[in-house]
Amino acid sequence: MPIKILYKDQKRLPKSDSTWLWWQRGKFFLKIFAVIILGLVVSTSLILWFFWDEPLASPINSLTTFRFLQESRLPRTGNKVVYGFLPYWNMDVANIQKELSHLSYFSLTIDGAGKLITKENDYAEPGYNKLRSDQFLELSNQAIKQKGSVELTITQFNGDDIYNFLSSEAAQKQLFDDLDGVILAYPFSGINIDIEPAGSGSAQLQDKMTNFVKNLNHHLDSKYDDIKLSIDVYAGAANGTSIWNMSAIEPHVDYIIVMAYDFHRRSSITAGPVAPLFGGKDLWDSDINQHLQTFVEQVPPQKILLGIPFYGYEWQTTSRDAQSNTYPDTGRTASIDRVSKLMANKEELFVEEHWNEDALSPYLSYEEDGETYVIYYENSRSISYKLDYVNQLDLGGIAIWALGYEGESRELWDVIERKIR
Repeated sequence: MPIKILYKDQKRLPKSDSTWLWWQRGKFFLKIFAVIILGLVVSTSLILWFFWDEPLASPINSLTTFRFLQESRLPRTGNKVVYGFLPYWNMDVANIQKELSHLSYFSLTIDGAGKLITKENDYAEPGYNKLRSDQFLELSNQAIKQKGSVELTITQFNGDDIYNFLSSEAAQKQLFDDLDGVILAYPFSGINIDIEPAGSGSAQLQDKMTNFVKNLNHHLDSKYDDIKLSIDVYAGAANGTSIWNMSAIEPHVDYIIVMAYDFHRRSSITAGPVAPLFGGKDLWDSDINQHLQTFVEQVPPQKILLGIPFYGYEWQTTSRDAQSNTYPDTGRTASIDRVSKLMANKEELFVEEHWNEDALSPYLSYEEDGETYVIYYENSRSISYKLDYVNQLDLGGIAIWALGYEGESRELWDVIERKIR
């Protein structure tokens, strides 16, 4: 029986024994290295899980619905616009965030004769009154201090006034004169036009609208060095049934803001998403993607600002279902701040959080005084998907309706900072 000799000096080991020892040591160090790598992977995963508030991979980037693009992936442009509407009724709660590039005061209203309305029932009209306030001066100065633009939204929502105004050159000249006075008095660097008719528009009215936009653009260009012009349109405006002829209007404006929200409203008979990215063809009348396919065929993507909501709607409903029937006259606007307050009383109100995978939208249900309610709203995840969509199509940016509805929360702004600015 051979006797195995143990050597104190490793250098004197026989070749076979020396190789065996080195192999054993190699296995030991390999195990240590593997444990270290595994620890790093686990630690990194835990950190990402703790701090990341959205999925690491967006479903937007892999969807086949983007086959309507001429290229599979358009080149990304920088300096995207983050346009925020500031309604006069939200001035007490609105904050000027660092991501904001454009602040637009909402609004001054015009009548059928083109006059800016300054009085209402012998009192100062609210929009006009708030424009002259110290609050607006302070907020506009904040925006300018961070090198942002301050603009003015001009509104007209009455059908008869819209028809009379667009049909009269004198009325439009009156508006131009009134705007000159406002531009001289306030630090506005842009005019935003929000004329919203009810129902469809005729070809004749489309021509009148196009002529108005063309003439306003000419007036601003001839009198001022750098006053931008933008226009707000419905999500379905590019289908040609409204007062906007997008191909004809596009050359005369700097931006077209697509109000891609209110797909469900306070008056909806079923609960549903306010701004669904998808699912429209099967589940509701339409969706954002369906309309944007038409827009990018008529308007350069860099001129399109996708309107995104900082609000939702809530209804009293017959159940907690995603598309539950609603009770008449129970719908109301729900700010993000409202949602946060409900979540703070989650146990008391039996709040349940849900996710609508078709719309890529969150919603929650709760009970109060024996009644059931459903709220559709936006959170960091749904906003993130919308920003992925903006980047995928390389749109000009986003337009937020409206500043102040998010309360003190930075949840939505943090996503905008990561994805847009």
